[in-house]
Amino acid sequence: MTPKEYSELALRTAAGRNYPLNMYEAGMGIGGEGGEIVDIIKKIAFYNKDIDKDHIKEELGDLLWYVNLMLHSIGATWEEVFDLNIAKLEARYPDLRFNADHAINRDVNAEQKAMLAQALGNYDWATAEDDNAVAFNTGALR
Repeated sequence: MTPKEYSELALRTAAGRNYPLNMYEAGMGIGGEGGEIVDIIKKIAFYNKDIDKDHIKEELGDLLWYVNLMLHSIGATWEEVFDLNIAKLEARYPDLRFNADHAINRDVNAEQKAMLAQALGNYDWATAEDDNAVAFNTGALR
C-alpha cells in the first residue's frame, strides 16, 4: 500500500471535523499513542515483559492514523514530509551517517535552508499569488 492509498483509506474513518478541530484531535492523539508505545517499552525495560511486536505494530498503526489526520489537517502529504525530513537529515549528517557530534551540535540554519530548498523544488509556482506566498504556502519557514 502506498502512503497516498493509506491516507485515503484511513481518512474514511475520521470524524469529519473541520480545521482546527482535526488538528487538535491529531495532536492529542499523536501524544496519546506515543505514550502507549512508551508504556510498552517501559514494561519491557523495567518489568521484564516479553516484546510483543504485534502490540507495538497495533499502536504504531494508531499513531500513523493520527499523523495522517494531522497531515490532512495542514494540507500536507506523506511524501512532502518524507522529502523534507530527508533534506534535513542530509544537511545534519553531510556524510549521510549518524554522528553524535552532528546530532548534538546541529546547524539549524543549514537544516532550514535544505528544507526550504526541498519545499521550493516541489512548489507549484503557477498558483503562487505573490512572493510572500512561497514562504507561507510551503510551510518550510517556521
